[in-house]
Amino acid sequence: MSSKTENKAEIQCEKSRGGMSYEVILAKPVAEKPDSAKESSPRPKSTTAEEIQLKLQQAEERRKTLSASRMTFITDQLAKLEDASKKREEKTAAFITSTQQALEGKLDTSSSNREAYLNGLKAKITDHLNNVEGVRKQLETQTEELRSAIHTKLKSAEENRDECLRKTLEKIKEHEEKAQKVRLGHEAAIRQLEERIQSKLEVAEAKRESEMLKKIENLREHSSKINEAQEILTKKAQEEQEAKLARQKSYEEKVRKIDQEKEARRQEISLKNTEKLESAQENRAKVEEKFKKEVLDKMEAKLVLADKKRAEKKEQEIRNKQEQDRRAELVRANKGRLMSEKNETNASV
Repeated sequence: MSSKTENKAEIQCEKSRGGMSYEVILAKPVAEKPDSAKESSPRPKSTTAEEIQLKLQQAEERRKTLSASRMTFITDQLAKLEDASKKREEKTAAFITSTQQALEGKLDTSSSNREAYLNGLKAKITDHLNNVEGVRKQLETQTEELRSAIHTKLKSAEENRDECLRKTLEKIKEHEEKAQKVRLGHEAAIRQLEERIQSKLEVAEAKRESEMLKKIENLREHSSKINEAQEILTKKAQEEQEAKLARQKSYEEKVRKIDQEKEARRQEISLKNTEKLESAQENRAKVEEKFKKEVLDKMEAKLVLADKKRAEKKEQEIRNKQEQDRRAELVRANKGRLMSEKNETNASV
């Protein structure tokens, strides 16, 4: 190395985490110049103490300038780091605020949607109950109409039966009057007439009984057949009055039995209708209870699911907040480490 190179200050640069660090090393003064200097300079010149002092002052000034520039650089970097940290904290606060607002808006929307869904479900249940009540009233109306129709039919059947009995009695009376007139004639003619009348009466009675049975069966709707038949008219004229009384008694007994059967049938129909109505009401109550239970179970499941989702969202928010706090703690730790390095650098300088 030449003397000029030895006299100059040596500067070393090293890159650190916080910026650039510089080391200024002053070369040691030499008493004599090397031979190469003598050869290069025809007139060697010795270095005086004043020049050395001047060079030392210049080196000191250069060192101070470099140290000031380095401190300025470090201060600028720290200011930038502080600005970046402030901006990051502001962004983090703004993000937390916006996230909290969005979450509150979502929760409000979810609550309003839930209330709207519950109100709609209540309205549907109310409509269903109204429909069920309308069906019940309609069934009651139809039942009353059916009862009135059955009562009308039974009344009409009773009137027709009474009319048929009245006509039959009138025919019997007419027949008895004719028989009485014939009986006033000759005994032989009376016997012949009695035999012919008896045969006709038997045929007419058989026809009349069959017609009455058919009419009664049609009016009573599957009623039982008549168990007793009318007694045969006696051949003797003296017993015709007794036969008439017996027929009248038989007709009255039949009428009483028919009335009893009609009443029993009416009670049976009324009992069946009552049982059907009770069964329909019981089935309707079961269906309503089942529907209400299903609706309540669905509502409970949806509420549980909504609560679970809300809890999961809260847990996610807590985790996000913890992550943000951790990151902020890391930034603060880095900042403290940089400040400690800065202090160490100042102390070393």
